Amino acid sequence: MAVIPTARLMTAEEFMKADLGDGRFELVRGEAVEVSPPYFEHAYVCTALGTVLFVYGRDSGNGYSVSEYSLQTRRDPDTVRGPDVSFYSDARLPRSKPGSRLVTVAPDVAIEVASPSNSKAELLEKVAEYLAAGSLAAWLVYPKTRSVAIFRDSQTPPEVFKGGDAIENQPELPGFHCLVSEIFP
Repeated sequence: MAVIPTARLMTAEEFMKADLGDGRFELVRGEAVEVSPPYFEHAYVCTALGTVLFVYGRDSGNGYSVSEYSLQTRRDPDTVRGPDVSFYSDARLPRSKPGSRLVTVAPDVAIEVASPSNSKAELLEKVAEYLAAGSLAAWLVYPKTRSVAIFRDSQTPPEVFKGGDAIENQPELPGFHCLVSEIFP
């Protein structure tokens, strides 16, 4: 991860307006950090999760899924992340509300898909940020082990699902059901 040097820490608003050149960036504690582009497998898993959550939200009327957007998770110094996939209930953030602006409302569920370039510490930092910002759950999805770890707080070990396990009966996703095997190529 390359940090883009600046004379002072950036605010979320400055970051959103900044021309940082080519590449993908997040703002981490006031500093613009370049993130590696994802591999095909990563994109596949994000698409599968986004689709499963989209269909769940549409069919249940409980909300909607989004991917690759700017979410402010922290203030002073500011942090803006780009969750791989998120699910919002309409009660938390109505579909019509965000528009073309920086989202400051944490999703009900924030999902990060591990890439070879991600360290365990980096992924756990993102989980902690999403939960501290107000997410009810944060999922870490590991394509290499074909598993999903669901965190509800930073102090308790996650609930881990593998292979033929079904992710269901999640309090933030009433009526949701998905086999772990459905989200991996």
